Amino acid sequence: MAHYNTILNQLLVHVPRHQFDRLVKTHKADRYSKTFSTWNQLTVMLYAQASGKESLREIEQGLETQESKTYHVGLTGPVRRTTLADANGRRKWEIFRGVFGELLTRCRSVTPKHKFRFKNPLYSIDSTVISLCLSLFPWARYRTAKGGLKLHYQLDYAGHIPSLLVITEGRENDVSVAKKNMPIEPDSIYCFDRGYVDFGYFRRLHEMGCTFVTRVKKSLTYRITGQQECLKNRGVLMDATIERGHGEHVGKDCPLRLIRYYDKENCHVPPIGTQWNPT
Repeated sequence: MAHYNTILNQLLVHVPRHQFDRLVKTHKADRYSKTFSTWNQLTVMLYAQASGKESLREIEQGLETQESKTYHVGLTGPVRRTTLADANGRRKWEIFRGVFGELLTRCRSVTPKHKFRFKNPLYSIDSTVISLCLSLFPWARYRTAKGGLKLHYQLDYAGHIPSLLVITEGRENDVSVAKKNMPIEPDSIYCFDRGYVDFGYFRRLHEMGCTFVTRVKKSLTYRITGQQECLKNRGVLMDATIERGHGEHVGKDCPLRLIRYYDKENCHVPPIGTQWNPT
């Protein structure tokens, strides 16, 4: 019974088969399938990910070398790349999104819980570009001569696992995707980089009782309205309450707190925009 100890089988046992079959039935994914079921498709794609295959041809050749063993995971015959390509193009992606949701629920129940000094949930939001060959994926034009898609994710630090993934074209703006596709969890702490600096988005977070931490753009203009005591021996040089800009912006933003610190690792004090004083 050694086949039960294979990496592929260890991956498959975590997939909730009952919920998976329910999703397949809901979307009628196996309605016209005679030999290559949706479960077979998931099995093959998990094999491809676990073994680092980068093309349909590599997947086909890899399975051919293991054909004497793959029947243990339900693959009763050879898997042709044309069959897999047809399945990937025809079957609805919502099935696999549903599987991800079920797996996320299971992972949250078993992952170790990290204890912080604060009780609020902690999330980070970021994105990364996955390069694609523009001649093969002309719809994924990212720059003049580059192709790519963008993966946006929200990481939950309670279990150190992604709680949300969104795939878009490479040209999509980070904060626009966050505002449209990432629900805000009330009373949470969000961390993100300068790509998410949007004062309308900040106000939405504030109205949901959230705290956010980000880096300041060099173009920020502000005035100081209050000072907090700096923590000793923490590298904090300034801790101030501020208002953004002047004129029409003053008083319309959520409360903003500007902290300046000494970057000990790089021996550097990051810039914090330009301060102005009313005359």
